Amino acid sequence: MTAFILAAVISFSATANEALKHVDHVMAHWADTPQEQGLLPVAIAEAKVARTHADLAASDLTSLSSMHLHTRHVLHALDPAQEEKGPGLGYGLIKASEAFAVHAELASDSEDANDIIRVSGIMVASVGRNTTRRAKVAFELSKQILLSKTIETAAPKVQKLKQLTHALFAGEDLDKDGRIVWYHHEGGLKIATEHMEIIKNSTTQ
Repeated sequence: MTAFILAAVISFSATANEALKHVDHVMAHWADTPQEQGLLPVAIAEAKVARTHADLAASDLTSLSSMHLHTRHVLHALDPAQEEKGPGLGYGLIKASEAFAVHAELASDSEDANDIIRVSGIMVASVGRNTTRRAKVAFELSKQILLSKTIETAAPKVQKLKQLTHALFAGEDLDKDGRIVWYHHEGGLKIATEHMEIIKNSTTQ
């Protein structure tokens, strides 16, 4: 096989697998993540740390030092550039959610995407943007808590932070219609996980 033909085959192969490459980036492998994990698993791991420490911060609303300590851990999970030390992975939920939204959309837009990737990819991308939005609100709220000098000013913000970090997974019924959907800024990481599993099943059958 000549070099020209080999290059053409490689180029065709890369194009033919474009959708699956982006699916892989979301689910299984991305170069700059810890242990080169997929972007969605990293986002989920960081969100779990944020939720756990928001719960811990809210578990003792009589201790300003405890609220501050666990809020710093939340902040580390959201953006380690803002808070370098903490129990998170050191990647940050904001960065991971922004990235998996991009790659889910790229998978959906790829010419070789099947119908399931096209539809579910859009949903996952929407959830990624919802998650980024919530994480940025939590980031600003965390900074406000850390600036609070009294229990009375910190406690209500900590309770709000707890609710917000739980919404990272469950989503929010913003229009109060009794259901949480992927669109209208409602869907959380639970929906993203479900739809990436649907995509995985569609590509392994």
